[in-house]
Amino acid sequence: MLPSPIKLSIPGWSGLENSHSHGDSPQPWHCPPFVDASTYGLELKYPFQTECRVKNVNGKLVFEGDFSEENKSIPEVRLPPFLCFADNHFGMTSALDIRVPEDYVLRTEPHPAFYTDTTGTFPCCLPGHIQTHWWPKIFFVVFKSPRVGCEVIFKKDMPYGQVLVVPKKVLYDIETMSEEEAAEREKMNFLIENNIKSIAKNSWIDNKGSNFSDKYKQLSSVFAKKGYQGVKDFIFSFMNKLRISESTARKDTYKKCPIFRMKK
Repeated sequence: MLPSPIKLSIPGWSGLENSHSHGDSPQPWHCPPFVDASTYGLELKYPFQTECRVKNVNGKLVFEGDFSEENKSIPEVRLPPFLCFADNHFGMTSALDIRVPEDYVLRTEPHPAFYTDTTGTFPCCLPGHIQTHWWPKIFFVVFKSPRVGCEVIFKKDMPYGQVLVVPKKVLYDIETMSEEEAAEREKMNFLIENNIKSIAKNSWIDNKGSNFSDKYKQLSSVFAKKGYQGVKDFIFSFMNKLRISESTARKDTYKKCPIFRMKK
């Protein structure tokens, strides 16, 4: 089963089918950063017919599932597909060989459903970088073991993790922002917070009385169309409307936070 782009499941692991209206409870799919991250990778799905429950019984892992019949149909695959090879962890074959471009690696990560699961039964796939450009073998994935007395469940076609294709090596050079750049961001933050009603196209109060708006979504749309300069022009257009000075716009608690940026 080939990996496929991750899609939100509503209702499902992405949350309930609530709108962004007064009295609604916030849902994971309401958050644009979570949505962008959750739909970025490719979904890994459990390829076997046999359901398996991985249980931690007094510190020992037990794999419950009868693979005898399925093993007859695919004798070339070792079943059950699980192996306990290290304390507090277990592995499973992906039944996949994915070759990535040179200088890239295949990165495994938990499926976004792991972060929204409330049952404790969703598998926790560990992050790992596999150099599959030259590694010609079916890769296996590693999971964190369930706690003592708990279990994780694998079912046919159930997503259990995700993969991303990322550069093999990334060099990070972190530096403090210049005073000019930091001041610009302080002013932008001040103007955003004082013009939410003008920026947002929808705002609502949830079932617990917290206020939400789609200001991030609207500014993201401006950036997609006009870039960073377009966002700046849009935000700074509110300075004249508010009739505030440069010094007033800089009086913001954001100034007290450490500010860093990535250096290319």
